[in-house]
Amino acid sequence: MIEITLSSFLAKIILRFNSFNHLKVMCLGYGENFEQLTELVWEDDKDLDFYNKESYPKFQLWYV
Repeated sequence: MIEITLSSFLAKIILRFNSFNHLKVMCLGYGENFEQLTELVWEDDKDLDFYNKESYPKFQLWYV
């Protein structure tokens, strides 16, 4: 597995246009979970405030 840290801007763009099953956009702080990264899904998370660094401090792109 490959993990790449993303800016919030890139995380949102990749999540929006990702059509590959092996690429996953992950978020720290989702659902107040600051211990593990959680996978984001565009249909469910398109209204997420990607630019709120306090609530969502870290995004990663995973290649699985």
